This record gives sequence, structure tokens and C-alpha cells, in this order.
Amino acid sequence: MFRQTSLLLALIAVSACVTSTPTGAKTFVTRESATVIYTSANDPFTVKFKAGYGAPDFWCAAGRFADKQRLSISQPIYRLTPSPRPQGSGMQFTFVRPAGGGQPTGLNRISSTPDSLTASAARDQCRIVQIRMRNL
Repeated sequence: MFRQTSLLLALIAVSACVTSTPTGAKTFVTRESATVIYTSANDPFTVKFKAGYGAPDFWCAAGRFADKQRLSISQPIYRLTPSPRPQGSGMQFTFVRPAGGGQPTGLNRISSTPDSLTASAARDQCRIVQIRMRNL
């Protein structure tokens, strides 16, 4: 019962974190406090930069955004931002395979798809983020 109540409260909190900007772009704030800027699920979206962010932070936010969009756990997420990412800049992603493929993920992993992660694998990066946040 406690777990169900906690999950419901978390979902309410996350849904309350969606706002619109005057340009029509919307923002979504993850439970890890990352900000995603988007116009629609079919368009590229950006995870804004915060000091101390690394690839797991950006991928975690992309995975949370895929969850918000209610996409399949096997939905590929492609990185559009070239590697290495310019210092102090956010990272752009898309759910639609770009012509020629996406950019390298920036993560150390063994995979046959070096330009994407599934929504599930991206969300799994949140574990690394949460461990780091607990140790600050």
C-alpha cells in the first residue's frame, strides 16, 4: 500500500513539472531535477546542462522523458549532439532514427548500436545519477 501511494505521489509530482514557454516549447523536470525542453514526442528534445552533468545524467533524463511519453521500454533514443559535447551545453536527443544514425552515446558499454540506447537502458542510467547524488 505504501509503495502504491508513493508511486502515485511521484507520478503526480512529475506530471506537475510540465510547463510551456512563450515559443510553444514545453519543459519537463525529472525527479533528478534535470530539465527537458521539447515541442512534441516526434521532434528532437534537449536536456539542459547543469554543472557536474555527465553522460549518465543526460541519458537518465532522456529515459525519464521516454517514460513520460509512454513509449515502449525498447524504444531507441538517439543522441544528436556531437561528441565531445561542447562545454556547458545541453544534449539533444530524438526518438526517430536520424539519417546516417545518431552520435556515439558517450557511455562505456558494449553494444551493437553505439548511437542509441533503449528507453529502458537510458532510464537505468538514473541509478548512477542517484548514487552520485546521495554521495554529494
